[in-house]
Amino acid sequence: MGSLIIRQIEIPASCANLPQGSSGSLSYNFTLSAYSDASSAGVPLYLAAGPASTSPEAGDWVIATSKTQGSDDWPYFNMVNGVMSPQAAAGAGALVPVTDPVDQGEVVTFLQAPNATPADIYCGANESDEYLVLSVNNNPNGFSLCTATNDDDLNVVVYEAAPGNTGYNGYNYDTCYAVNIYIVPVA
Repeated sequence: MGSLIIRQIEIPASCANLPQGSSGSLSYNFTLSAYSDASSAGVPLYLAAGPASTSPEAGDWVIATSKTQGSDDWPYFNMVNGVMSPQAAAGAGALVPVTDPVDQGEVVTFLQAPNATPADIYCGANESDEYLVLSVNNNPNGFSLCTATNDDDLNVVVYEAAPGNTGYNGYNYDTCYAVNIYIVPVA
C-alpha cells in the first residue's frame, strides 16, 4: 500500500497568521493604491523623495500620494520573500532603495545607500475580493495617510500612526486617516 505524502507550504514570517492565499513573494510587478472606508476610489501611491539626508551617500524615500523629483525612476514595486523593492525605469540609477524596518508610529521608508540590508516585513494579504492588501509586520490594517512635517508637505504612508512624531520623517498626527493599501498588478 502506498503512502500519501503531504507537502506543507512554508509561510514566510511576514505572512504569519494572515488568510490562506497571502504571499510574501509575488510573481508580478505592482503599484500601490490607498483606500479608506470613506472613499470608494483609490488614491495612487508613489515612491517619493523623503526629507533631505545629512549623508551624501544615502537618501530616504517614502510612499506618498504625490510624485517628487525622481519618482518616475521607480514606477512600480515587486515583492520577494517579504522584501518589497522599487523597480527601476529605464535609465534610472543603479542604487535601488531598500525597505527599512518600520515600527509603530513611523513613516514607511526606503533607504538608498550602499550595502543597505532590506527588511523582509511585507506580505500581500488575501484580505480583499479585488486585490491583495499590503501588510507590514503581519498587519494589513495598520496604515494611515498623514501630512509630513518636512518642507514637502507630502501625504505619506505611516504604520500605526501615533501622536508626537514630528522629528525627521515626522508627520502631523491630526491629519492622519486610516487606509488599506491595495497591491495593483501592472498590466
